Amino acid sequence: MSHRLDQAFERALAYLDQHLNEPFELQALADIAQIPRCHFDPLFIALYHMPIDAYVELLKSLEAAHLLGFGQQVSLVTIAAKLGYCNEQHFIESFTRSIGQSPESFQQAPDWGNFFAKQQPLKSFQADMSQQNKPSNSVEIVSFDAQALAVMEHHGDSALLPQTIATFIDWRRQHGLSPHGCRTFNLLYSTPELSVKTQYRIDIGVSLNTETQAKLNPLASELSQIKFKSIPQGRCAMIKYSGDDNGIAAVITYLYRDWVNANDVTLRDFPVYLERLDIGENEFANHEPIQPVYPQHMFIYLPIV
Repeated sequence: MSHRLDQAFERALAYLDQHLNEPFELQALADIAQIPRCHFDPLFIALYHMPIDAYVELLKSLEAAHLLGFGQQVSLVTIAAKLGYCNEQHFIESFTRSIGQSPESFQQAPDWGNFFAKQQPLKSFQADMSQQNKPSNSVEIVSFDAQALAVMEHHGDSALLPQTIATFIDWRRQHGLSPHGCRTFNLLYSTPELSVKTQYRIDIGVSLNTETQAKLNPLASELSQIKFKSIPQGRCAMIKYSGDDNGIAAVITYLYRDWVNANDVTLRDFPVYLERLDIGENEFANHEPIQPVYPQHMFIYLPIV
């Protein structure tokens, strides 16, 4: 099934509306939308400019605001129970964070202008096909050959990513996996700009050939936080990108929000990944961290059927 994003997310969001007081699982929402789980989060952020957790929190807070604004006698405990909050305090904190007023304040003097402004993200998204938001580099459809990788996973605060990269470079240096004969990849499961600190996920990887794979000790690698993965063979939408890391998110957003919808394609069950082309030998000759040189050059791949 091709991914018409408006239809796909209407199904998922309709489910959320009907089960607002129940816990939800992202895999269930991805299944309803018929979108691979690995693409659901970044797609949602690209379209609605917030993580799905924040979206649900806002949705519940807006429903609570209706109850507070039009039902002066409704208690906070009742609203918290009705909307599935674990307790009253959790409801108060969530509502205040989403609406900008505490529930008590809103019940006494609701700011309806702010309330209606908060509903804007809940409206159906519109793909932005303006030239202003289109990357200067065009999208190419390429066939990518399967590639074995050794990766170090980073799952947590994006501010700590340089430490993960430095550790991985040390491991590459110890095993002679220099840029001269090995390619450098990043597998992107989320973007740091819009991810909660503890949710940011990225794999830092290096390509392996058959001979190198045979030499590496799986147990020793596991103790070094190294895991063996692979990029599967298949078609990809690819953009050649030059710039700093801050611009990567804009390219990925364009691919998800605009290009996928305009071309009516089906996404494969593998995350966006990029190949960095400027990893130099000096990063392996020096044991001290060095500042990257800009612009950086890379290929950004979106796996499609």
